[in-house]
Amino acid sequence: MTTEAADSDRRVFHRIVDYVQKAIVTGELKPGDRLPSERELGEKFAMARTSVREALRVLEHMELIRSQPRDTRGPLVLPISVGPVRRSVAMLTTAGGLGLAELVQFRMVADAAANLLAARRRSPEQLVALERNMARMRQSIAVGYTEFSLLDMEFHEIIAEAAGNKLVQVYGDVTREAVLDLIQRTILDADDQNALMLQSLRHHRAVFDAIEAQDGLKASQLARESLYSYYADYVDAA
Repeated sequence: MTTEAADSDRRVFHRIVDYVQKAIVTGELKPGDRLPSERELGEKFAMARTSVREALRVLEHMELIRSQPRDTRGPLVLPISVGPVRRSVAMLTTAGGLGLAELVQFRMVADAAANLLAARRRSPEQLVALERNMARMRQSIAVGYTEFSLLDMEFHEIIAEAAGNKLVQVYGDVTREAVLDLIQRTILDADDQNALMLQSLRHHRAVFDAIEAQDGLKASQLARESLYSYYADYVDAA
């Protein structure tokens, strides 16, 4: 194969990537299924083994498959993961592509939607889970903000699950993680950590009461107001 032909062949690896993505979307491929072997994929798509391996590396990076060298059974199809979304948002945040103000604005939208839906759809078991979370959160104040922040995330994750909308859940979780990454150092260095944690706990109690009462509008309003109040000092006025 000439150098030009080899370069061209390497560029066509995306045909396998497209094929696998579409097959997963349509249900032709399901978690636990196996792709053909490298040799069979090369024959199917008429491309060199190097291009097949490049396609498999891309699919692994997307967390769509797991491939092991010399595994004669072929690459394993994985359940859909939010890992790539998390990495993309984290990279944008780290590189300065997303600022704190933008993330907080989006979180106001996502959390407000999650609270609204959770107030309508929450189950008795989810209410119990929220109450237990708040009890643990109160106990963690004596331990410190790092432990408290993990329980804070868990509180919102329970609400997002109760909302029953996967997009709200995924993007809300990713945004909360990005905001925490940006601001945690500032809060850890603050002199009034206890005051901040108590303020957050009071907000959680108010949100819980609204969700328990199935007052979606109140729960949604609380999300927007509390986020603005909590983060206003960390972003510029504009």
